[in-house]
Amino acid sequence: MRAASVLKCFVLAVALCAGFAAVALAQDAGEPQQLTPAAPPALPENPLPGTQPSPEPAPQAVAPDLQDCLRETGDYVTHGKTVDYVIGITNTCEKRMRCEIFANVTGARGTALGHTVMILGPAKNGNAAKKTYVMPVKSAGGIAQVSRECKVLQ
Repeated sequence: MRAASVLKCFVLAVALCAGFAAVALAQDAGEPQQLTPAAPPALPENPLPGTQPSPEPAPQAVAPDLQDCLRETGDYVTHGKTVDYVIGITNTCEKRMRCEIFANVTGARGTALGHTVMILGPAKNGNAAKKTYVMPVKSAGGIAQVSRECKVLQ
C-alpha cells in the first residue's frame, strides 16, 4: 500500500516537471523579446485617501481655534498629608468662554475623577480670565488625563 502512494507521488512530480519544461521550451522557441519596464498601474477608480493630490482650498478668513486661546497648567500640590491636583486655565483671547473640564488622575493608590465648569472672562479682564480647579487625589504622581470642552459666550 505504501509503495503505491510513493509511486503516485513520483509520477505526479515527473508530470509537473515535464509540464514546466514544455512551457519553458515553448517560450525559448519564439523570438527573443526585449525587456521593457512595465508601465505603472493606473490608479483605481476609488483610491485610498492621501494617494491623490487634493486640490488646494481657496484662502478664507478662518476664525482662530478656541484651543489656541487657552493655556492650561496642571500639577500636584501637597498640604501635609493632603494631595491635590490643580488645573489652571487662562483665556488669552478677547472672548468670554465657558469651559467644561473633565479629569482622570490615576496613581499608585487608585483613580480620582473630577469635573467642573469654568466661566473665563476676556483676556483684558485680568484675573477673570484665569481660573483654577483643585481636585483631591489619592497620591502624588501618576497619570493625569485632562480634557476640556469650551464654547464662546455671547
